[in-house]
Amino acid sequence: MENDLIESGAVVLGLVRAMLDGPQLTSDEAWFMLLRTAECLTDALNVAELRGERLAVADD
Repeated sequence: MENDLIESGAVVLGLVRAMLDGPQLTSDEAWFMLLRTAECLTDALNVAELRGERLAVADD
């Protein structure tokens, strides 16, 4: 599951960078891009938090 979330974030990041390198975005495109980026960042933070919890348990 974590790998899927990280891979999805990498795909979205690639698309966002391509969109930013292209012509000016419409407000709808920018809004969609911002929503997807926020979703991926949330997923990445959740993965990091879960990994941190697992590391804390392993240290005990």
